Order: sequence, then C-alpha cells, then structure tokens
Amino acid sequence: MAKELPKLILIGAGGAGLEALLVARRMGTWSLVGFADDSASIAGTAVDGLPVMGTVSSVLAEFAHRGLHMHCAVGDNGVRQEMAEMIASSGYSAATLIDPSATIAPTATIGAGTYVAPHSFVGPEARVGCHVLLNVGCSIGHHSIVGDFSQVCPGGCVSGNARLGNGAFVGSNGVVAPGVQIGEWATLGPASLAARDVPARFSAVGVPARIFGVPSA
Repeated sequence: MAKELPKLILIGAGGAGLEALLVARRMGTWSLVGFADDSASIAGTAVDGLPVMGTVSSVLAEFAHRGLHMHCAVGDNGVRQEMAEMIASSGYSAATLIDPSATIAPTATIGAGTYVAPHSFVGPEARVGCHVLLNVGCSIGHHSIVGDFSQVCPGGCVSGNARLGNGAFVGSNGVVAPGVQIGEWATLGPASLAARDVPARFSAVGVPARIFGVPSA
C-alpha cells in the first residue's frame, strides 16, 4: 500500500506562488490541496490547475487541526514574515521546498519554510534561516549565514563567510563579497557589488555599492 503524501497548502497565488507550485510538483513528495490568497479577484478560481480556496485567514480556520503543511509563497519579505507568524500561531507546520536540481552541501542547514529554487547552490557549513527565498541560480557560499525572512533574487551571490540579517534583500545578480554583512531589512540592488557592510534598513546600489537614503521604517 502506497504511503499517503503529506498535504500542502500554498499561501499566495502570485508569481512566488507559481514558482513554489512548480518546485512542489517537481519534488513529488507533496499532495497539493490549493492556494490561500487574499486577492478577491481570484477567489474561487484555479491558478495553474490548483484551486484558490479563499483568504488566508479563512483557509487557516477551515483546515485547522487537520495536520496540513503550509508554505508562504510571498515575495515581500515583511508580508511573508506576517503570514509565517499567522501560520505558526494557528498550529500548522511550515513546509520547506527544495528543487531537485539544487545543490545543498551535506553540512549546510536549511530552515523550516524556506524555498530553494532550481539550480541554486548552498555551500558547506552555510546556515540558511526560516522562510527564506533563494531564487533561481543563486549561490550561498561556505560558512555564510542567511537570516530568517531574507531573500536572494535570481543569480544573486552571497560569498563565503558573508552574512545576511533577517529580512535582508539581495537583488538579481547582486554580489555580497566574502565576509561582508548586509544588515537586517537592508537592500542590495540588482547587479550591485557589496564590497563593504550595508547597515540595517539601508539600501546600497552600484559597483561597488554605495549606501544612500535613510533607513527604512
């Protein structure tokens, strides 16, 4: 008798949700139930063949105590944190999605609820936190630390011994040089090189990246 697969609901039916759905299907280890999404325009419809069952709060209430798993497929780091906290407080387990094509070193750690996209690399002794988005073709170097709710966009490179604080964001093809720290909720722009630390909640853009503006709230 075949073992029943664990049931999974995806939070968010936008672009991040579609990519999470692709990886979940490629893994072949989940029974997909549907999406939860707060957008009224897609309620009751299907996205890529999977039903949008209702708002996040309504779906959480409907399926409470049924042993389901949830994955927060939301691109905005702050909103993803809010959704993850809702899921945890409702007693659901956070599902981690790792594409079969990703290379994960045996000594690396990946936190609960994290998404690892196709052709990504996580090196030896790297530590990736919870509810992180590691997008297509990104690279997380040896001994690096990637904080909870952070995000590395397609082609981004976090070099060895570098560190991303909680909620940090590395844009597409952005590079964090070895040993450099990107502070909590700080942003490194697309195709930028962080050759020095970026303070918490500041943004940096360019090659080498220059820090500008005032810290975000």
